[in-house]
Amino acid sequence: MGFSLGEQLDITQVMDIKDRLQAELEQSDSLLIDGSEVSRVDAPGLQLLLTAKNVCQSQSVTWKWQGASSDLVAAAKTLGLVEPLGLKDFAD
Repeated sequence: MGFSLGEQLDITQVMDIKDRLQAELEQSDSLLIDGSEVSRVDAPGLQLLLTAKNVCQSQSVTWKWQGASSDLVAAAKTLGLVEPLGLKDFAD
């Protein structure tokens, strides 16, 4: 089972998702991220993901996408973050 980002990955949810990600990182040496339900995303949400992915990389924690919605991929594409976030498999 993956770590679900839910429907909203925006500034209103960033602190909650951050806390959940930190707790998950403390318990596991790999993260399976499910972004398939994301329908609302903004720059702070993407910044959180990029920071979390970089933390994982620095701590040798595996980061893998289980799914990514078209809205999530489109927002990442707009900000040039498809490759840094590892979303190439979900981009057109």
